[in-house]
Amino acid sequence: MMPKRKKVRRKKKMPKWVTPVIRWSLISASLLFFGVLVNYAIDWSLLSGDFDLTATEILGNNILAQDEIIALAKIPFAQSLTDIDLKAIQRRVEEHSYIKGARVSRDFPKKISIDVVERQPMAYLNLTNFLVIDDEGVVMPLRHDDMEFNVPTLTGFNPAEELYPVGLKCLSHKTLEAVSYLASIRDRFPVLFEDISELTVDKTDEYVMVLAEKPTKIHFGEANMLAQIELLKEFYTILPSGWTLHNYRYVDLRYKNQIVVRERT
Repeated sequence: MMPKRKKVRRKKKMPKWVTPVIRWSLISASLLFFGVLVNYAIDWSLLSGDFDLTATEILGNNILAQDEIIALAKIPFAQSLTDIDLKAIQRRVEEHSYIKGARVSRDFPKKISIDVVERQPMAYLNLTNFLVIDDEGVVMPLRHDDMEFNVPTLTGFNPAEELYPVGLKCLSHKTLEAVSYLASIRDRFPVLFEDISELTVDKTDEYVMVLAEKPTKIHFGEANMLAQIELLKEFYTILPSGWTLHNYRYVDLRYKNQIVVRERT
């Protein structure tokens, strides 16, 4: 007799789609569990006061003191960082006329950082009262009634108060033109800019610059002042050794392609 064959039971194969489903189910469950743990940790930190604000860092300020900016910000200390309105703090800081822009950020666990960009004074405005104007033509008040910046003074310009709204851009076209010229001098001829005491408009609407020492007057007239600045710069480079513009009582640039000077005696 032939021996009976044993029946071999074959294992049923899992459908091909089952393995990816199980894998993604495990991943989803793990992510969910992790999220629950994170939320629990955050809730616990909030209840325990681990995120309560205790410090402020001020960055980018050279003109305004840190205490001034903190006073502007009105930051609610001992409040959770997650509850503090950063946009509101930014708006309050940017209301100051000397602040061009501000960025406020959370620095966990307990600190707020305020990074400011200040306006850079370009000149004083000698009007009914002294004001300050930056290189974008924005008008600012004196701080503490003190002329603390080493910048020129603009005189002889239209003094109408409505042309100089504090915190906004100047509305006098002639004043804006003068600011633009000063910005060009600062960038192209910094040695001259640091020596300017006054830039004025005379009765004939011509520009006259007065240097800080002696003083030396430089007449620009009504022509292209930028071209005259380049001409003056070239003249400066060929002065005799040891000489400066202060060796002259005046320098006259009103004549095309030539410089008329008068030496001091």
